Amino acid sequence: MENTFRQKIITYFTDVAKKNRLLKYPSLAGMSVALFFYYIGMHFLMNGKRYASMLFVAVYFMSSCSFSFAVFAERTGFTGAQETYSAIVETSDVSLAVVEPVNPVVKEILEEGNVIASEHDEGAETFTLDDLLEQHEHDYRTGTDDGYGEQQPEAGTGTDVKLGFDSSDWRLVLINKQHPIPDDYDFKLGTFTSGMRCDERVIEDLLLMMQAAKKDGLNLVVRSPYRTSDHQEDNFNDRIKSYMKQGLSYMEAYKATSRVITVPGCSEHEVGLALDITSDSFIPLLQGFADTEEGKWLEAHSHEYGFILRYPSGKEYITGIEYEPWHFRYVGREAAAIMKDEELCLEEFWDKYL
Repeated sequence: MENTFRQKIITYFTDVAKKNRLLKYPSLAGMSVALFFYYIGMHFLMNGKRYASMLFVAVYFMSSCSFSFAVFAERTGFTGAQETYSAIVETSDVSLAVVEPVNPVVKEILEEGNVIASEHDEGAETFTLDDLLEQHEHDYRTGTDDGYGEQQPEAGTGTDVKLGFDSSDWRLVLINKQHPIPDDYDFKLGTFTSGMRCDERVIEDLLLMMQAAKKDGLNLVVRSPYRTSDHQEDNFNDRIKSYMKQGLSYMEAYKATSRVITVPGCSEHEVGLALDITSDSFIPLLQGFADTEEGKWLEAHSHEYGFILRYPSGKEYITGIEYEPWHFRYVGREAAAIMKDEELCLEEFWDKYL
């Protein structure tokens, strides 16, 4: 049948050319076009099932993955966003996370034992202030003039005026599911103790903060600072496998994992600006850390050293990540003071000041 139809096309245009020599070249062109579409049609006819399967997979993937939805920008800001976060959220320059309803089975697994699974390395080493200071000759003292003091706004004053913040400032780089690590982002790692690294520009304020806590009788513990992209990917995939063993499908496990572990390529740990901090009396990265003296001290004083609680309670609809009272991000003292004073997460700060 295929050869007969093809032959009919050739015969038709050949007969036209023979009957009228003036139509010889137009007939050849017409025959070429007809055969071109004939072969295309036959290709899709012979491979129809394959293309149908590919289309089904693509449609399923796009409809199932939260990070695949387009987010459109308008000057609406974050005010009142909680009412519309289940749909595609419109913001100014920063995209709110698209938070979908959680399957009851997934929610039960996430909250089993009143504990939210965390974005941490299960066997990560921990280091105290004394461990860290052994690696540094300089004895950092709280209250040292480091050039930031005059820039800090007075607590409680608030302001609606943009204070000259720059979106290109490395301290303020926005990294989340909607804003992966920029390809041209450059940073230099510094080692603050054996096997543990972070952006070298963060180390001084980190040590000052830990020493201030020590002065108040609290011993902070640092774990899981900088991670390589491969390390982050391993963490993500391991958590997916763990959830699948508990009965979730791959897509359910993927969505559940993305609520507690940042998608690889979108983690602040991968640029050395985020650190997990607990205490020597409460090592696990659990939400119960917020109720410890060290957790309360960090919530009250971390901004004085340029750190913010990156995923605060009540902001999940914006950050897309569950409450993590141990996860601190360096943004610089000026910005941290404003975020603390105005109770802003980083996405909200970007919306208002950048």
